[in-house]
Amino acid sequence: MAAIAGVVVLDAYASPIILAGLLLWLSAGLAWGWGNVCGVRGWRVGFVVVLAGALTSLAVGFVDDSPYLRLVPVALAVAAVVMFLLQLVRRGGRSGLTEAVVVTSAGLALVGVGAGLVGLSRAQGGPAMLAVAMGGVVASLATDAVVVPDRWRSWLVPMALLVGGLAGTALAVVLSGPTWGAGLLVGMLSGGVAYAVRDVIRAQPGATALSAQVTAACASVLSVGGLAYVAALIL
Repeated sequence: MAAIAGVVVLDAYASPIILAGLLLWLSAGLAWGWGNVCGVRGWRVGFVVVLAGALTSLAVGFVDDSPYLRLVPVALAVAAVVMFLLQLVRRGGRSGLTEAVVVTSAGLALVGVGAGLVGLSRAQGGPAMLAVAMGGVVASLATDAVVVPDRWRSWLVPMALLVGGLAGTALAVVLSGPTWGAGLLVGMLSGGVAYAVRDVIRAQPGATALSAQVTAACASVLSVGGLAYVAALIL
């Protein structure tokens, strides 16, 4: 996951179009194990998530004027229509229909939130803010290495917030972009959200499989895209 976060930052400084291509790659990584992690078998979940990633990448990759995410709802709407059409034409009755729709919709939501990564890279001071957010995500990995009894696991979330905030503050000072207060806030929230996403996925059956681990890494990075974008607009 740290490598993914590093590539996100490098692409943000290099070109938004390259970062849009990475968004598609992250969506494919998310789709690889998303259905199995959530207990829904079959190819439909992964197909729709990858389709959403492709359409969203196009929707943000070639929009160079504000608002940068204006076509993202259109891309997700098309993917949602395909999701329902695939459920309508499938054979074998409607067993598991609700679960499949909920799981696929959650995947679409993560892709949509991840589009904020590309939008942020186009905003003024966006790459620096994105670096701060990714710093918080990477710092939260320290929380994964802590082994505590189950009754104390709730304390790991504040720990992720703490280390994420420290990393975000340090990067904000070094990059001379966001203020240290913005770095602290974005780092804390990014670290906390990324850890929470991974913790939820780890609790699912089959979380030790390679596909599930790739899914967790991609979901952690995607989940902070919208958060960092909104923070850059407000702060």
